[in-house]
Amino acid sequence: MNMVEIIDINGNKTSVSGIYYISHNNYYFIYTKKEQDNDNHIIFYIVKILQELVNGVNGPSPTGYLIGLKINDDNEYNLVKCDITNIVSDKENNTESVKYLDLSMLKNLKIQDYRTFKLSIDIYNKMFEQNTSNLNIDSNNNNSVSMEQLIKENENLKKELEEYKRKLSLINEIIN
Repeated sequence: MNMVEIIDINGNKTSVSGIYYISHNNYYFIYTKKEQDNDNHIIFYIVKILQELVNGVNGPSPTGYLIGLKINDDNEYNLVKCDITNIVSDKENNTESVKYLDLSMLKNLKIQDYRTFKLSIDIYNKMFEQNTSNLNIDSNNNNSVSMEQLIKENENLKKELEEYKRKLSLINEIIN
């Protein structure tokens, strides 16, 4: 089971089980404290992850903390609910429909607000108790990794595009 220590909404450090992933160009964290309701459903929390900023003399600057915010937009929340369904399916089928990230990237995460949902114990077991070693998890330990990866992929695409342009130019010279 994947555990991470976070700073909860009351400012207390607490260890939770969770899944950190990127989807729809946003970062999300689904976590649980293994609390159960009267119907034996497990209570889950979902937050959108952003960098905490403070206003300084030279404008906003990062504090070094990540913050977990409530997903207020219903359209975005509907997409996240689809992600949850896909994550359960991923765990059952050893597939990857979202990009899973290493929980250690959430060091210094402060939860400011969240949405809750409930799932059966069976689904909880599928999400957290099954072996996740088949999933490709980005295990780099800083939050700029994804941006660095995107920049590198973009540079590679630019190189490929330049090569295609060069080849097209040669073909045009041959034709003319």
